[in-house]
Amino acid sequence: MKPVRARLTRVAAAALLGCGAWAPWPAAAQTGLEQVAASLPGRGGCRELTGQGLQELTLMSAVEHVLCKSPLLNQALLLVDEQQAGVDLARAAYRPRVSAFAEVASNRIPSSNSGSGSLSSSLTGSLGVSWVLYDAGVRNANLEQSRQLLASARSAQHVSSINAVNEALRLYVEAATAWARLEALRDTETVARQSLEAAEAKHAAQVASLSEKLQAQTALAQATLDRVRAEGVWETARGLLAVAMGFAVDTPLSLAPISAAFPAISARGPLDDWIADARRDHPRVRVARADVLALKARVDAVRAEGKGNVQLSLGAGSTRDLGTPGGRFEHSLSGYVVASIPLFNHTEQQARETQALAQVASREAALTQVERDVESDLWRNARLLETEAQNLNAAKMLLRAASQSYQITFGRYKAGVGSILELISTQVALSNARSQLTQAQLGHAQARLRLEVASGRVVLNK
Repeated sequence: MKPVRARLTRVAAAALLGCGAWAPWPAAAQTGLEQVAASLPGRGGCRELTGQGLQELTLMSAVEHVLCKSPLLNQALLLVDEQQAGVDLARAAYRPRVSAFAEVASNRIPSSNSGSGSLSSSLTGSLGVSWVLYDAGVRNANLEQSRQLLASARSAQHVSSINAVNEALRLYVEAATAWARLEALRDTETVARQSLEAAEAKHAAQVASLSEKLQAQTALAQATLDRVRAEGVWETARGLLAVAMGFAVDTPLSLAPISAAFPAISARGPLDDWIADARRDHPRVRVARADVLALKARVDAVRAEGKGNVQLSLGAGSTRDLGTPGGRFEHSLSGYVVASIPLFNHTEQQARETQALAQVASREAALTQVERDVESDLWRNARLLETEAQNLNAAKMLLRAASQSYQITFGRYKAGVGSILELISTQVALSNARSQLTQAQLGHAQARLRLEVASGRVVLNK
């Protein structure tokens, strides 16, 4: 009984450490969760995990490697670079365009009846400058559109980071659940083996029937079968987590204890403040809002394009006939101002403007939907956290009762006043209680972190 009691003591201690004091509206992960953006692709090499790190893998280590090795997140970062180049191009439209031209030409006229052929050559060089003096705001609108697209890409990068954190959290919790269940079933197998040893001892002393011994053997066989199945589930979850972290699927790793695997939680403000902040600053909201502003800038550009533009062009050139001995360069200067005003294109202009305005209205509706989704997600995760906290308290009470019941029943059976069916029943109840406590611990830890992630505060300012 000593090994079982010691294991139960460790489980109870882990439950107390894993639960902690629960705050009504939740809670933020410790600084590590808010600094995971340091592991974004392109920010330097991924921090290498030592052998010890892989043998006691924490959630933060898993999140860092999932972020660092995420192809989708890398694509989001490259999109930011692409949109930054678009802003640079829009700014370049304000500057004059300078071009240089040089040409060496040779022309040979073949001989004919009227005389011999001739060869003429010339050298020409020119320098030109063109500059848009007035465009009714087209360049301003295009620059604003590029800036908003850049803002949208950056916010989309934050959304990708949050999605990667959620994926890492999901994979880690699945692996932790599989590992915890495996550990619980190993304990159950140990308990079943002890019950079988007691039944065999009583049968050898001729104070228990063969049926009791066979029932104990059946219970042990069932516990062994459940443990083997749980090992398969753990290996699958471990492989998926390893691949997401950028390692080979067969990389050996194990998880840290629940009390050390998840970051600590510190209390935050009321949920109403979380919702208000999320409706204003959540990356998904910022993406949708930037898309709306980009399309509004597009509307301004379409309207400005219908008002015409004024362009200045200047040029200087020089030409020399190479076939004339002592020939000189002939210089030329040119300059003109061109005003372009569209006429008779009202139908086309109106159609383009109507199309752009419809796109703006569509994006504004999408923005409203995103705001509602963010608020609903926060509310759902807040309620889930409350439920998981209650589940954790109930699971601790259940484990305490099941442990006491099993200890009493085991003592009664050894004393010869209890039945094997009663012992197996309490043994199964203890196994279920231990599994439910582990599930409640993981569910509570996951709910706290999911609420933090749902708020959009993770990597928000990176």
